[in-house]
Amino acid sequence: MKIEINTNKVEKYLNEKEKDIKIGINDGINKATFFVQGEVKQSIAGHRAEPTSVDTGRFLNSVDLTTSKDEGKVFTSIPYAKFLEYGTSTITPRPHFRNSLARNQHKVNEIIKEEIKKEL
Repeated sequence: MKIEINTNKVEKYLNEKEKDIKIGINDGINKATFFVQGEVKQSIAGHRAEPTSVDTGRFLNSVDLTTSKDEGKVFTSIPYAKFLEYGTSTITPRPHFRNSLARNQHKVNEIIKEEIKKEL
């Protein structure tokens, strides 16, 4: 008795699935980054647990994002943002970025998982 196993088809299938998974991960990162950006803005506007940080709207409108192949970033280039986020001797911390991510870490993971599932 002789058994031959041709792994070419299996290898091809796995390579295709690997590509699909990478597409799902990238789509998930993009979607999750937009979600976190929205959550940070909601926090700044006073719709989450942190105190409102809106006076002129400059800080709120400065929250931006970038995504690349393997990561998404939500950020602001407003110089005084770090003082709001971490506080000073006269300003109570309002950790909009840190709390928004911590509060939604499970949701971020779910978004990425769902996008991967769509590709499989």
